[in-house]
Amino acid sequence: MRLSFLNKWLEGPLTLEGSCNLIMVEHHPMILEMLAQSKHQLEILLHSGKYYTTLSPQLSRKLFQINRKIGQYIRAEQEYFFPYLKKQSNQESNCDEHILNTHLLESMQEKHDLFTKALQHQRKIVNNYMIKKDWDGDLKNYINHLFLLDKKILFWIELERKKLYPHLIKTTKNHE
Repeated sequence: MRLSFLNKWLEGPLTLEGSCNLIMVEHHPMILEMLAQSKHQLEILLHSGKYYTTLSPQLSRKLFQINRKIGQYIRAEQEYFFPYLKKQSNQESNCDEHILNTHLLESMQEKHDLFTKALQHQRKIVNNYMIKKDWDGDLKNYINHLFLLDKKILFWIELERKKLYPHLIKTTKNHE
């Protein structure tokens, strides 16, 4: 099933429902898994005691907070936003949907901006993911993992901006 979905995606433009499915199948699970790995790796580093100055309590709280908020938002997309959008893709929009779409668009934009700023802050905290030669393998792996997670999250946000925002903007403008 997944292969046929990917082949269909490669053949042409995605529908709204197809975009939601692609994000839920290809992006959400990977990001959630990487967030869990990030949390686990950070806990191990903090408990080792070797990284107290490198991974201060303030830094670790910020990283845990970013991970938690992104995870919560992904679950909200899967449970509420995407089922709502997928239902909408099969019917004409009405006035109530215009209000909900406006709210959903604003909410998505707000969260995406928040995550982008949080990732920018994270980059500052970890020196733009620049690894120092004297660090041991565990810390290097963690910083590399954060870099890959950052890229995956930004790709997911950009995909939603390109595939979901246009639908929400269109339905919002149709009822103005």
